[in-house]
Amino acid sequence: MAGITTRQRIILFKARLHRGELTPPHINLINWVGAQEVLPLPSVNGVVCSLPADISDEEILATGAVTAVEENVRVRLVPWTPVKFSPFWSEQDQLIPWGVHYIGAAQCWGGTRGRHIKVAVVDTGIDGNHPDIQANLKGGINFVNPGTSYFDDNGHGTHVAGTIAAVDNGSGIIGVAPEASLYAVKVLDHRGDGNVLNVIYALQWCLQNKIDIVNMSFGTDSYSRALEEAVKTARRNGLLMVTAAGNDSGPNTVDYPAVFHETISAAAVDGRGQLAGFSSSGPEVDLLAPGANIISTYRWGTYTRLNGSSMAAAHISGAAALVKAKYPEEDVDLLHRRLVSGATPLKGPDKGMTGAGIIRVDNSI
Repeated sequence: MAGITTRQRIILFKARLHRGELTPPHINLINWVGAQEVLPLPSVNGVVCSLPADISDEEILATGAVTAVEENVRVRLVPWTPVKFSPFWSEQDQLIPWGVHYIGAAQCWGGTRGRHIKVAVVDTGIDGNHPDIQANLKGGINFVNPGTSYFDDNGHGTHVAGTIAAVDNGSGIIGVAPEASLYAVKVLDHRGDGNVLNVIYALQWCLQNKIDIVNMSFGTDSYSRALEEAVKTARRNGLLMVTAAGNDSGPNTVDYPAVFHETISAAAVDGRGQLAGFSSSGPEVDLLAPGANIISTYRWGTYTRLNGSSMAAAHISGAAALVKAKYPEEDVDLLHRRLVSGATPLKGPDKGMTGAGIIRVDNSI
């Protein structure tokens, strides 16, 4: 009816859905609250719906039949910093970026290059026409504008993808796992904004398409139980998720979903091997990786330098692809442990906030 306002909410139930479908008790509650446009969610015991203005979230919680009523929380690119860039090498030659060297990736290439490992970049999309990415980009999906291209209209996703798996083609740059298969899963728009619902759908897509490793270089300060459920389901079903800790310049500032222990939370180090000044840190951090002055691919076939824990996460995702290709029969928990066990502990006052230390994939292998 005209004049009636609604609000979108995610409702999580106590009683389990039956094979992803609502049962009579669920339907009775939905009808009682007057919900419209009701859609069960994948990997989560709940629905997304539109609620009328005349019933509050508190009233729904008071029924005792639900565990949460929450907004479709906004996620965003963790703030990242472009660095002044002018190419210092001929793009007709090939550069191994400093971070790729630093984590020991080149030492592994004689035995593993990530071949046949599927890595999803859940981000702003990927520029599939970039000469350093084109051969490794195998597919993708756009959840921001369904049915349209997953082309990167921001640049961030392309930069992350290049660090993970830029092709060894004799020119441009080379990524950590230069033979891994990349998948562009677009959940962020041209401004780098997105929402929890699209992340939930993205994780389900990754499970359905047998993705091995997911890179999520975005975050939010707001806890979402629905997102946590989706992350737990993904991990339980074998998905290794690498997340950016954030760029909030201090301890105890790690963003969601990097807070969730089912992910590998990545903070950034600089060229001196110290925690980068911009990086978040905290007890939730699992690993450190290069995140300062990182050269990688960018939109329109170009290259640029960026700073951020997003870049750190990309190095770890590439490292995970190398290890997974070397030990394809090992499950997600063993893979996680291998990555952590090979790290070099960070010394100094930040030690308790930086997990196992700086990833060394050559040690892990």
